[in-house]
Amino acid sequence: MDKGKVIRLILIPVLIGLVATLLARQLMTPSQTPTTAVVEMVSVVTVAGKDPVPARTKLIDTQLVLKPLPKAALTGTEYTNVKDLVGQVTLIELAPGEVVLPSRLVTEGKGALPFRIPPGMRAETIRIDELNGVAGYPEPGDLVDLILTLPAKTPERPLATARLLYEGVPVLAKGPAPNAAGAGAAKPANENAPKITSITLALKPEAAVEVALAEQIGFIKVLLRPALKEGNTGRVITSEALYK
Repeated sequence: MDKGKVIRLILIPVLIGLVATLLARQLMTPSQTPTTAVVEMVSVVTVAGKDPVPARTKLIDTQLVLKPLPKAALTGTEYTNVKDLVGQVTLIELAPGEVVLPSRLVTEGKGALPFRIPPGMRAETIRIDELNGVAGYPEPGDLVDLILTLPAKTPERPLATARLLYEGVPVLAKGPAPNAAGAGAAKPANENAPKITSITLALKPEAAVEVALAEQIGFIKVLLRPALKEGNTGRVITSEALYK
């Protein structure tokens, strides 16, 4: 048998088999080429600049900026629009670059008492009972008028008098009042006596002074106003007028 015939009958089939085996192995082996994972990003509101935002600060748009962060690292409570935070008040200091979360903020007029005091006003608490407090009312959010009654004590004032002290006062809070004799005092003998409680009012500073004085020299009666707003005179009686 000549060499050409040997090559055709033996070597060529062997070579074809080797090539086929290599191709099959190449197709069956996973590709070793590294793949880059796609990370989904979400733009959330963070503190802008290099300075922290102090606590109890009303936020403005220049203090905030959108920053892309991996979605997998977020909680889902983050803000995605700067406008949603403008006007909100910080409860604690916010660090530069910090993601702003709802737990760090409070809406003005809501939340703890200091955040519900209107601008220019002060919170003052007075004691009331079921009689001068309109049978268990008022409640936070109500408006009340305050009347000062003065007993007859002096020859110059032989008769008891009453006068309007202030109108349209917002009620911020309501709560129990401590026993005048102290926390450890015995319970009153008359269990049916009116229960003492307290209401916290929003007053202008000068009005708060007058109310404090009125409690010392007389008795304050609370009038509950209608739920629908009415015009208020906003009149405050001066210290001299209280004694007349």
